[in-house]
Order: sequence, then C-alpha cells, then structure tokens
Amino acid sequence: MYAKIFFSALLISSCAMADIYKYTDENGNVTFTNSPIKGAVRIMSESNPTTNARRPGGDSSNVGKSPRVAAPSPLNFPKVDAATQKSRDSNRKVILTEELNNERTLLSKAQRSLQEAETTKTAAEQANPRLYLERIARLRETIMMHEKNVAALQSEINRVR
Repeated sequence: MYAKIFFSALLISSCAMADIYKYTDENGNVTFTNSPIKGAVRIMSESNPTTNARRPGGDSSNVGKSPRVAAPSPLNFPKVDAATQKSRDSNRKVILTEELNNERTLLSKAQRSLQEAETTKTAAEQANPRLYLERIARLRETIMMHEKNVAALQSEINRVR
C-alpha cells in the first residue's frame, strides 16, 4: 500500500508544479504531498513551473514488446529544459533510493519477527493452534508485501535516466 501511495505521489509530482513534502506520522506511515503539512520535510522544490511529459516505453508491461511511440505534443505544449529534467531525475532517484532502503529495513524486521514467531507460542496459541497459524500467515503476508515493494522500487530506480 505504501508503494502505491509513493508511486502516486511521484506521478502527481510529475504533473503538478509545486514543492514536494514528505510527512511521517506517529505510526510510521509516510505521505508525500504538494501541500505543506506541519512537521513535513520539503524534499523537492520546483522553481520553474513547467510540465513533465512521461517517457515512452517506461511501462514494465512492455518487456519483450516493441517500445511505445509517444504521440507528438501540440506546438504550444510546455517543454522542460534538460537541466530541469536532470534535476527532477536526480531528485526522483534520491527519493526512490531512500524508500528502497526503508523498505529493505522493514523487510528485514518482518523476517526476524517471523523467525521469532516460529519458535515461540503464546499460551493462547498453545491452547488454540489456529491462532498461531493465523499469526504466522499474517507475518508471511507482510514479508511478501515488503518483497514486492523492494522489487517495485528497484525496478523504478532502474528506469530512472
């Protein structure tokens, strides 16, 4: 879920021209927004408000297919100069790398939790083995989610120019 929010924020940030803020709440949930929130940290500042066209063929579903060709932009469509795009790509890579490191940390913690849970049972779980199996299943689902997030972030980092 966090990865979906993160990638949504990246897509929005490529279309909207504003500063980007990162806010982490007391539960550790991360939110990216273009609106300043009390306690948020500005991670990207857009000084030249222009729009950013999506790269053709950037979709991972094109693996093994011929690359998509973007339709030509209208003549009055705003263009982004190379320096601005390079700055955006650099900021994007920094954000993605930071999120990848965070996700790897969460994955490692989840794996340790599963190892500990497999060797210990609470009194309630000893009396009702179904509770133990449900707890183990939840931990495994958490690990799978973090593994998918790591893979998605690595894929996204590889696509950054």
